[in-house]
Amino acid sequence: MLKFVADLFKPTDPKAPPITSETGMTFDSIEVAPFLTRLMNNPRFGLPISTAGMVADQLSDIALDQTRRWTIQGAFDGTMTTIDIEAFMDAINAPEITFYGTEAVVAEIDRELIAFDEAQET
Repeated sequence: MLKFVADLFKPTDPKAPPITSETGMTFDSIEVAPFLTRLMNNPRFGLPISTAGMVADQLSDIALDQTRRWTIQGAFDGTMTTIDIEAFMDAINAPEITFYGTEAVVAEIDRELIAFDEAQET
């Protein structure tokens, strides 16, 4: 009984808000690491810096018409968040990368996607 009462007042680990939104873009495989590095360097995010290399390194293992998904734990504006990154190998060396997260997280990723795409065009 005492343990039950003590557990009632025990602090719980904060949980990331649920994933509610998505955004994405088709990349050339060689563009994935630079984009993810740009995203990791965004001051609003606190994400593991190893994410860019990990995802980029594993792209070559994805067969045509296959999908791989990674779940990344980190922070957004100082609050815990979860971002899922999904790669669908739509064409050889041209994965379609989709990002899943909260509305605010996805909106910021979308801004980064647009800026990255515009920079590639110049």
